Amino acid sequence: MTETGRKIPEKVRQRVAELREQITYHNYRYYRLNDPAISDAAYDDLFQELQRLEREYPQLITPASPTQRVGAEPLEAFRPVSHYRPMLSLESSHENHILEDFHRRVLETTAETTVDYLVQPKVDGVSVELVYQDRRLRTAATRGDGLTGEDITLNIRSLHTVPKTLSSSAPALVVVRGEIFMSVEGFRKLNEELITENNKPFANPRNAASGSLRQLDPAVTASRPLQLFPFELTNGDDLEYRAESDCLQDLKDWGLPVPSEATEKATSLDDIEAIHHRYHTIRDQLDYEVDGVVVKVDSLPLRVTMGSRSRTPRWAVAYKFEPRQEVTRVEKIIAQVGRTGKLTPVALLLPVDVGGVTVSRASLHNFGEVKRLDLRTGDTVRIKRAGDVIPQVMEVVKPGDPRSEPFLPPESCPVCASRVVEEGAYHKCPNRLGCPAQIQGSISHYSSRTALDIEGLGEKTITTFLQKGLITDLASIYKLTQDKIAPLDGFGDLSAQNLLEAIESSRKPELHRFLYGLGIPNVGEKTATDISRNFGSFAAIRSATGEELLEVEGVGPIVAQSIVDFFANSAVNAALDRLLREVSPQAMELPEPSRAELAGKTFVFTGTLERFTRSEAQRRVKNLGGKATSFLSSKTDFVVHGSGAGSKLEKARNLGIQLLDEREFLALIGEEAG
Repeated sequence: MTETGRKIPEKVRQRVAELREQITYHNYRYYRLNDPAISDAAYDDLFQELQRLEREYPQLITPASPTQRVGAEPLEAFRPVSHYRPMLSLESSHENHILEDFHRRVLETTAETTVDYLVQPKVDGVSVELVYQDRRLRTAATRGDGLTGEDITLNIRSLHTVPKTLSSSAPALVVVRGEIFMSVEGFRKLNEELITENNKPFANPRNAASGSLRQLDPAVTASRPLQLFPFELTNGDDLEYRAESDCLQDLKDWGLPVPSEATEKATSLDDIEAIHHRYHTIRDQLDYEVDGVVVKVDSLPLRVTMGSRSRTPRWAVAYKFEPRQEVTRVEKIIAQVGRTGKLTPVALLLPVDVGGVTVSRASLHNFGEVKRLDLRTGDTVRIKRAGDVIPQVMEVVKPGDPRSEPFLPPESCPVCASRVVEEGAYHKCPNRLGCPAQIQGSISHYSSRTALDIEGLGEKTITTFLQKGLITDLASIYKLTQDKIAPLDGFGDLSAQNLLEAIESSRKPELHRFLYGLGIPNVGEKTATDISRNFGSFAAIRSATGEELLEVEGVGPIVAQSIVDFFANSAVNAALDRLLREVSPQAMELPEPSRAELAGKTFVFTGTLERFTRSEAQRRVKNLGGKATSFLSSKTDFVVHGSGAGSKLEKARNLGIQLLDEREFLALIGEEAG
C-alpha cells in the first residue's frame, strides 16, 4: 500500500490534472450537451488511468475529482431535486476480471457459499428517479450529479408509457429507478422527421432520449417514442423487502412496466457469462440499445453490509461488451477545435457500416496518438465503436502511400490563428474568450448558475444568438436589445425583457464568480474563491505573478501557470478589455468575524425559502465559513427548512439534527428577517 507521505513526481501531478480536466470535459459533453466527443471505451480508459494514479498516490485524491463524483451538475433550466438516496455510477469493464473481482468481494462479505445475483441488460438510456407518494407520481428527476438531479416531472407525466398512478396495493411511498430509453425503430423514425424538417438529427438513441427528456415544452417530450425500463425499488429495504427480485415483481404488480429481463437470476460466474454471451449474440436483434449486462447482489441486507464507495456501490458492476470493429481507409486527417480550445485530430474515413451505423469520422484524442499509430492519409485502419457512433482508431492494418507526410500538430489555431500551446499530451488554442470555436462554450460557462447566473441564457438560446450574429463574444451579451431578441422564435416582449433584466443584473458580479466565469483552465469555484479572497480585486489578480499566486493556499504550480498564461494572451486580454467596459467585478464579501460559529458546520436545505434560492443560501453559508451539501447524514449540523419541506425534515428529526426555520437561519447568519 502506498504511504501517504510518498513524494509525488511532478509528471504524475500534471497527468492527474490533465485526466481530471479531460474527464470533466467529457462528462459535460455527455451529461449536459448530450453530445459525447469520445467513445465509452475511450472514456473508460481515461477514467481507469486516473483511478490507478490515485490509488498509487492517495494524497492526490480530492472531493472534486471525477472519481469521487457522479455525472454532472443539473442544468440551470430545471429546478434541482434532491434524490431519496445518492444515484451512484457503476464500476464497469468489458474484461471478465471485473466479474471475478466482484464475485470474490461478495463471497468475502458473507458466510454463504453461493449468492443470488440479478443480471439485467444494461439498457443505454437516461437514468431517472420516480417518486410515487400516496400512489401518485409526484416527482421525476434525472441523475444529475448523483445527489441532486433535474426536475423533469412534467415531461415524464407527458409519457403514456410511464404510469401516473399505482394500484391500490402499492405502499404510500414508492421510489423507483430506471432507464428512459428510445427504441431503435423509434430513433430511426425520429431522425427521419428531424432531417425532413432540416433539423440536426441525434447521434444515437441514448442522446435522443436525453435530449427529449430535457425539453422545456412537455408536448415535445410527449411526441417522442420514449419508454421506461424500471430496474430498482430504491426504498425496498425501508419497506422491509429482503430481495430486489421480490421488489421488482411487486413493482410489476403495482402497474410499472417491469420486463422479465429485469428479474433474471444467476448463482455462479458461469451463469453470468452465459447470460452476457446471450445478450451479446442477440443485441442487434433487440429493439433497444444494450452495451452489456448489470450484475447486482439480489439480497438487500447483503447490499447494506457491502456498502458503497464515493461514486459506485460495492454490490453491483457493469460487465460490458467488446466494442464493435470494422476496417476502412483514412481519406484525410484534420485538426478540430473544441469548445474548451482543445485541438483534436480527426480521421475522415471512407464511410463504413459498424454495427448498423454508418461511420465516416473517428476521433484520435491527441497528437501523441497519431504519432503512436504513425497514422497517415491513405492508411487502412481498424476502428471500433463502443456504445455510440463516435469510433476510435485501433490500429493501422495496412500503410497507404509511403510518400504521404506525417500529420503534425498545427502551430496556429485553424479557426482564429492564435499560436497553439502544449499542455501535456494536448494542444490548445489559448484564446479562450476570442476564438469563434470556443465562444459558445465560454458564454455558456460564463452565464451558468455557478458563475454569473444569467437566467434564460442557456445552450439553445446561445446557439440561436450565435447563428443570428447577435453575439460574438462575452462583451456582446451586454449589447443585446429588445428589438433584436423579441422577434426570434421562442421569444416575445416579456421573455426578451426578462432576459435583458437578467443580463443587466450581472453587470456588477462578485469577484470570485466573475473569475470562475472566465473559464480559466484548472480554476474551479473553490480556487476562484481562494484567489479572490487573497487579492481582493480583479486588477490585482490579472497582474499577479506566478510566485504571488503560489502563496494562495491550494494553488499549485499547474494552476498558477494556467492563470499567468491566460492573462498573458493578447487575444484574451483584448476580449477582457471589451468585457470590462461592460461589467465591474465587485470586491468579495469576506466572512464576518462574528460568524465564526459557522466555521466547519454542515448545512442541508430542504423546502422553499422566501429570502434565498437554495443555491444562494448555500453560497451564503460557504462565504461565512460553513459547508453546504444536499446529502443528509448523522454528521449534518443544521437542517434549514422552508415551505414544502419533504422527507429530509422527518429524517433530520429522527437523527436528532438541529432544525432551523428561515427566521432562525437568518438570525444565525446575522441578517434581519422580513
